[in-house]
Amino acid sequence: MMHRPVPQKDEVGRTLAEAAPAIGERIQLQPRTPGQRLTAQLLGYKESQSVLVSLLRQPGTSGHEGMRFMARLMIGNSLCSFETRVLQVQIRPFAYWHLEYPEHVEIQRVRAHTRVPVVLSVRVERDELGGLLAAESQTAICRDISLQGAQLESARPVAGSGERLFVTARVSVAGMDHLLLLPAVVRNLHQSETGLLSTFTHGVEFVDLEEETRLVLAGFVYEQQLNSLGAFEET
Repeated sequence: MMHRPVPQKDEVGRTLAEAAPAIGERIQLQPRTPGQRLTAQLLGYKESQSVLVSLLRQPGTSGHEGMRFMARLMIGNSLCSFETRVLQVQIRPFAYWHLEYPEHVEIQRVRAHTRVPVVLSVRVERDELGGLLAAESQTAICRDISLQGAQLESARPVAGSGERLFVTARVSVAGMDHLLLLPAVVRNLHQSETGLLSTFTHGVEFVDLEEETRLVLAGFVYEQQLNSLGAFEET
């Protein structure tokens, strides 16, 4: 039996300094046990000593020494991942954490324009005059997705070419559920007939994605790329 090739991670074993993330980048911290996902900002790092981060929009979150996380951040169109733990929690002159400097990081390239096939139920809402219209909300099926956009199918058109909408999708990344709110613009709209039924296919481009949303989307797209090549199939 012939097996499809399994893609390898682009780079494994690099140091964080070699990966060279920009100061100010968003970092997602995912606890080892199920719990709240944290979003932090990279303040700096010193090789072989620590990584400094400040939590964002979560002033009530407390941390303690020894807490372990899987950290993920985007470097261009690559997803950088590493395991770490809290070394120190500082509150002066402002709240920040010292994280353990990772021995190595994994760099996984996510092709921005390569769409991967999916069958994903999503919720679509039109955005008119800067506000959502609940009456326009409907279910659609996402047939493919990339960092740049997606193809959506529905029983009736959700928006016309050039119109803005919001796509809400629940996805799983590394075994954890995430709810994505994806602002988008319809770039093309086609109608096809199957028997007595009509299907409307929308090509949408994602716009103005928040950094945390882009990070989760990159993780999801990368996993789907692996799935499409059989990386998670049993041999």
